[in-house]
Formats: sequence, C-alpha cells, structure tokens
Amino acid sequence: MEAEMTLTIPQSLYQQAERIAHARRQEIADVLAEALALVEAVSEDGEEAKMAQEEVAYEAMYAELWAKYASEYVAIYQGKLIDHDPAELALLQRLNTQYPNEVVLMKQVRPLPEAVLHFRSPRLVKDIIS
Repeated sequence: MEAEMTLTIPQSLYQQAERIAHARRQEIADVLAEALALVEAVSEDGEEAKMAQEEVAYEAMYAELWAKYASEYVAIYQGKLIDHDPAELALLQRLNTQYPNEVVLMKQVRPLPEAVLHFRSPRLVKDIIS
C-alpha cells in the first residue's frame, strides 16, 4: 500500500537523490524508499552484532553456567547473566516484560558436543631410483 504525501527535505539531499535516480533511471521516490530500506537493514545488522556479542559472552561463561544451571534456560544481556529458569516459557515472559525491544540471548545450557576428530591415514610412497 502506498501513501501520497509531501515531504520537506534539504535541497542538497534532494539533489543527491535526483542524481542517483537519473543515473539509475529510477523515480526519486524509489531511490528514497531504497535508502530507507537500507537504513532499516543496517539497524537489523546492528541487532545481529549485539546477539553475536551475547553468544560470545555465553561461551565465555559456559563452564560456570553448566555447573550451576545445567539444562536450564539462561538469559544473557550486555554480557551478563540476568535470569535463568528451568521453564523456557516462564523465562521468555519475564524477558518480554523486563527487556522489551532489547537484544537478549536466551539459551538452554546443554552439554557441549564431543569434538569429532578426523585423521587421514598415512600413505607410504616408495622412492623409485632410476
């Protein structure tokens, strides 16, 4: 659904959008819509980066979490354990209430999988002297 409206933007921004639209053979409105979509995508990438940081924090404190909260669900926010519960739904409800719109890692503390090691079998090569 589209909405028609009038926006007031700086002349320099309009001229930049106009140049891009001309170069791409697009309407100025389409160029501005793409720019807004890009801003939104970058914001989502920021959330992914925050989640990656929480994953790193979880891994760093894994031994302590396993010792105290084995098989429970834990919540990590800004690199710190903020809550835990054996019931996933109960923890999720508390997080939605206490940390709305925040990036919080919620994860069940499970045993680490055993590492699988792969070894190549050695091959013997005969030296051929000519």
